[in-house]
Amino acid sequence: MHRTQNPTGPAADTDDTTPVVTPADIMRGAALYLEIHGWHQRDYYATTSEPFPAADVAGAIGMAAHGGFHDVPSIAGPHVRDYIVAYAYLTTYLLDQGEIAPRDDDPLSNVNQWNDDPSQTVEKVTATLRSAADEYDWQHASEDDLETYGENELDYDRVPTREGFLAWLAARR
Repeated sequence: MHRTQNPTGPAADTDDTTPVVTPADIMRGAALYLEIHGWHQRDYYATTSEPFPAADVAGAIGMAAHGGFHDVPSIAGPHVRDYIVAYAYLTTYLLDQGEIAPRDDDPLSNVNQWNDDPSQTVEKVTATLRSAADEYDWQHASEDDLETYGENELDYDRVPTREGFLAWLAARR
């Protein structure tokens, strides 16, 4: 998630590196947002009068991407590109998992239908967001990270696995 409150001034910052926020970070942030603030169906947010309202999956991705409330997070806010990339990745993940069917007229609306399905639960939505984040991390792992992880496992006579890599990567955050 992006830093949003009380950014430090240049004198307080010791380096020029801007943290890289990946779609995986945003999806994990969205899952956490839903667990803390509540899950909603039918609209981005349950209300527009609260700073942190209950949200649907798209609204939660918006809160995680932008770091705060925006009426329509897909077109307004400081990090629209981050929102769109995370939302599109979730769409692709749901398509790959067979959770949604492709639609030619509006492929992104399928995620909204998935969220709004009467049988849907917050537990499934948050688990799916985290699984999609793990898949992103696995698909976009750097060669250096894979090599370092593999060498570490072999040093301890363990067989490197996808799950082990994801656990190793999470421990480094």
